[in-house]
Amino acid sequence: MLRFLIVLLNVYSSVIFNVSSDMNIIENGKILKSKPYSTNEATLVVSKSKKIYICSVLNDLTKCILTNEKLN
Repeated sequence: MLRFLIVLLNVYSSVIFNVSSDMNIIENGKILKSKPYSTNEATLVVSKSKKIYICSVLNDLTKCILTNEKLN
């Protein structure tokens, strides 16, 4: 039971960390392009620290992926 609780806590903290880092990219980066699909859903191209990210936003859920392209 304790092992299950530790694994659950690790998964929860990992998800929270990833969401907060994705929000940091969107909030502190420069949005180069935005494609809204509805009022709550969009895809963003974000530049931060000479790197380009593709971010998907759905309500409060975000997911950012680092691309191979670098901003010069």
